[in-house]
Amino acid sequence: MNTIYKIALAATVVIFAQNVNAQEAQQEVSQKIVDQVSTLEARKENVKENWKSNLKQRIQFINAQREKQNISATQAEQQKKDAAEEVALNIENELAIIDNQIALVKRTGRIDPSKPTSVEIGFGSADENGNRVLGIAVNTNKPKKVTYDRRTYSELVFAFGLNNGIVENGADFGDEFSIGKSRFFELGYAWKTRVFQNSGALHLKYGVSLQTNKLFTKQNERLVVTDGVAAYEEFPQELDKSQLRFSNLVVPVHLEFGGWKKEQEEDYVRYRLSGKFRMGIGGYVGVRLGTQQKLKYKENGDRIKTKEKQDFGGDNFVYGVSSYIRLSQDLSLYGKYDLSTAFSTSDLGDVNNVSLGLRWDW
Repeated sequence: MNTIYKIALAATVVIFAQNVNAQEAQQEVSQKIVDQVSTLEARKENVKENWKSNLKQRIQFINAQREKQNISATQAEQQKKDAAEEVALNIENELAIIDNQIALVKRTGRIDPSKPTSVEIGFGSADENGNRVLGIAVNTNKPKKVTYDRRTYSELVFAFGLNNGIVENGADFGDEFSIGKSRFFELGYAWKTRVFQNSGALHLKYGVSLQTNKLFTKQNERLVVTDGVAAYEEFPQELDKSQLRFSNLVVPVHLEFGGWKKEQEEDYVRYRLSGKFRMGIGGYVGVRLGTQQKLKYKENGDRIKTKEKQDFGGDNFVYGVSSYIRLSQDLSLYGKYDLSTAFSTSDLGDVNNVSLGLRWDW
């Protein structure tokens, strides 16, 4: 009998606990529904404010057209009337959509009746504003207010090409280092800000970049540091590669100028640069992240690779001048010259990197 009582008591406790949990879960769902309805109600107010702001901007545009005598007073009044009717209808339609969402939440208990969050994986595709998606972009599908005049844009920068060294001892360009094998790479992120309020002729471009410069020596030599002085010396085996690599983190700054086209609508104005001749002149400053000498050769039939990290008399503070000229769309011809010393030897003197290649800004 005691066993029966225990079983009955346990069953009663389980049923009670289930009822309590069910009530708590129902209360939690009910509260979430209330919160969602409140959010949707607040969204209705945002819709009204956004469209009122849109109408205000459109009326300002119409007034500006009237002041310039591009349209008559009668045309201006008719355009204002049409704009007001269109905005009123847009508000009515959007509020009706939200009211239907509220009704759906109350009737079915759906917690999120709005559009789901979307994830976009991009590899350089452009959006409606000309921005590029590189990586993963999350779109919450929340209404966004259009900025009337955007003066600053961001861009990804990638450049590569040929690199070489200018030596202090007066040797001809290309005598010491291979022109075809010595290369440079640059990857960075930049911002471009329009300088003048009503002109796209001049922009200030600034950002941060990682630069890698490589120098391939033509001789069967390697750099050796003795008593703090670097010098090239003959290598006992035949070298397949004798390369110096310089890695720099820099802050480039350019003044970019050239053609532009103004695009003005009722709710925005843009100064378009696409397809126009553009040229940038400036320079960069930064720090040396490291210098590495890489050797490849064969010894007793085995392939051997060695890497040695030293500064070889180079400057840790990096600075130089650079320029680019747009060839088409996002592609430019790009050149840069390090005023700081890449490395220094007893026979060559100071060596400065010089680069010429292609650059993409997108």
